[in-house]
Amino acid sequence: MHPMSNPESATVMTFRDIDSAESALDWIGIDFVEGEGEAQGWFQGELDEVAAELLAIAIADAETPLPVRALAAVLKQRWDDEAAPRAWRVTFPA
Repeated sequence: MHPMSNPESATVMTFRDIDSAESALDWIGIDFVEGEGEAQGWFQGELDEVAAELLAIAIADAETPLPVRALAAVLKQRWDDEAAPRAWRVTFPA
């Protein structure tokens, strides 16, 4: 199922703008798609084993900026929780 159509995509973090959100996701290297509503935009994706490895790398890298590390930690925690949905969403003002 494409993450944009997944009703279990839960917002895990909100960024101040589209550039901050996109930069954080690009730094981590996970796949995502973009969407937009009336009041906010979002990026969504689904966690898998490759994403989990990229998240662990971002968390461990001393050069990872704090907002990126925070996002990676939230997503990694979601991956580690077997009961949590694999779909995720980050938002920003539209």
